[in-house]
Amino acid sequence: MAPEPVRATARFASALALLILLATPAHALKVATWNVMGYENPGEGPGLPSAYITARQANFRTVMAALDPDVIVTEEMNSAAAADSFKLDVLDNLAPGVWARQWVSANTTSGEGFGVFWKTAKVAVSNFSTIATGGPRNTFVSLVKPVGYVKNGAWFRLYAVHMKAGDDPTSATTRNTEAGNLRTTINTTPTTSVGPNFIVSGDTNIYDGTEGAYLRLTESQTSNVGRSVDYLSMPAYWHQDGAYAAYFTQCPCNSCTTTGQSGGGLDDRFDLALTSSSLQDGAGMDYVTGSYTPFGNDGQHFNTDINSGTNYAVGSVIANALHDVADHIPVMITLQLPAKYSAPSQFALGDAIVGGSPTQNLSVGNAAPTPAATLSYTLAASTGFTAPAGTFTAAAGAGANTHAIGMDAGVVGVKSGTLTLASNDNDTTSKVIALSGRVLAHASPSLDSLVVLTAGDLDFGDRATGSFPDSSVRIVNQGWGTLQAQLQVSGAAVTGEERFSIAGGFSPATLGATGATWNVHFDDSGAAGDSTYTGTLTFTTADEALPGATALAPVTVALRARVLGGTTAVGGYRLALRFLPPRPNPLRGGTVLAFDLPSAAAVSLGIYDLGGRRVTSLVEGSLGAGHHSLRWNAHDDAGRTVPAGLYFVRFATPGLTRTSRLVVLL
Repeated sequence: MAPEPVRATARFASALALLILLATPAHALKVATWNVMGYENPGEGPGLPSAYITARQANFRTVMAALDPDVIVTEEMNSAAAADSFKLDVLDNLAPGVWARQWVSANTTSGEGFGVFWKTAKVAVSNFSTIATGGPRNTFVSLVKPVGYVKNGAWFRLYAVHMKAGDDPTSATTRNTEAGNLRTTINTTPTTSVGPNFIVSGDTNIYDGTEGAYLRLTESQTSNVGRSVDYLSMPAYWHQDGAYAAYFTQCPCNSCTTTGQSGGGLDDRFDLALTSSSLQDGAGMDYVTGSYTPFGNDGQHFNTDINSGTNYAVGSVIANALHDVADHIPVMITLQLPAKYSAPSQFALGDAIVGGSPTQNLSVGNAAPTPAATLSYTLAASTGFTAPAGTFTAAAGAGANTHAIGMDAGVVGVKSGTLTLASNDNDTTSKVIALSGRVLAHASPSLDSLVVLTAGDLDFGDRATGSFPDSSVRIVNQGWGTLQAQLQVSGAAVTGEERFSIAGGFSPATLGATGATWNVHFDDSGAAGDSTYTGTLTFTTADEALPGATALAPVTVALRARVLGGTTAVGGYRLALRFLPPRPNPLRGGTVLAFDLPSAAAVSLGIYDLGGRRVTSLVEGSLGAGHHSLRWNAHDDAGRTVPAGLYFVRFATPGLTRTSRLVVLL
């Protein structure tokens, strides 16, 4: 027996631990046991008036509202009708529609039994059966499965015991037999289907840590599959020892007022909650340290009434209810649930441009209710994708971690792969996340939809003052398709002659399948006659804003306008040197090529293929002044029809050289 100073220290530490426990926030799973002392269905008790239970139900409601377990096993629940009454008049009265119940007989020769009650939103309870122990009552066992967990690493067996009472050698021997048979049963229970976790709880009537029954349950044996762990670690003789006052569960009254109570005050630790070692290994489903609670015992009411003076654990209303309602107080422990990852099944990295280094942040968190095991995991990406190396952790209730997942953007194409999340999630130790993305080619700015052309001419012609119409420049994203980036045309500037400008001002454009057109204006007000004006219009281009985007080649357009002097002819201008664009273009069968000569001059006009080879010569020599128009019927010099494709028309005369693209269709 410990010296008095040690006992005082133990009492203070116990009370402090209890106060800290009562301040613990939200739970994962609370499991309780309570000997409810001869609970009968009102009017059906053996020789007891219906008022006996009815009068106690208000106290049961007070205690259960404060205790608020998720699962509770009751001893001395003396009939199935009594279990119905406890559910209906106590639990459903507090929270209708929350609870389910099961009653199991503990002894075939009497009505005494066990009731198990559970919140259906938290757990499912099944596999109800009894174990013959060789004592006056059988042991009851069920399988508890937390909602949302599908594998047995998160399940536990709940063994409910009510051992032989009595502080005498014969009773102790019987309890030893009961505990030994229970231990053998648990030792030999295959865990492949039900898992390794279990709780042994109930009214053991064990008086101290040296008693044989306690040793059978907790000792090391050849098979330790069924070895129980006592989290209070009390191997000593605890009966009526004040050093252990904070852990006593029987009896809450010294001066008792309810029939059936034994009295004597809190001086025995009969009601225990022991667990398997798998529930204290620091992994997965586990006992929450410090959660063992003899409910209502503040350690200050040894050998006296639990409601005497101030109760620092529960307050006077609950202490009064515990004092009057039964011969025992409940015992409860809290279990943390295994970690449960939170991550998507599919993760899209989106689009990137070839040569870039695209990444997207993936969120991984722990979705288990607190307190719960810490999620531990690694990430491994398949070829073509990257993920950070190392082991990561995420606490339940904390924010999710973010991880930069990368994609290889070395080759254009649609990308797919997998990210494997290996974790300690009990239900899914390996989660495969589908990865996807696209690598796009760079945009291609051009003045021509068929070939890349980043430099061109815009000739307003030779006209009299007041007769210059606006002309247009059209830019396209040449060759655009689903695997090519959009083209951003972000700016435009004119250098050289300030008389040229974009009509209405420049507006940026993003180009995919459709190009954009800008009208160019020539301001001829005050321009000198017989003067030629030139400038350069430069468009700034780039890829759309994606990883790998870059500035692209500028598009330049050479601008020209000549203001004529003298008298204007009909139509507002006199005949000027010019070459007109081919019409139609593209062509099927033929096109018209026209040009004006203000005076006789030598002219060269021919058709050339992409390789620069001449296909045919239409004019080669001197022509007189005037308007000239020729038709080309898509034949070469030998009279053969040319293949479909891109060709060039080259016109040359003193003072003017022009090249135009010409498309021949099939």
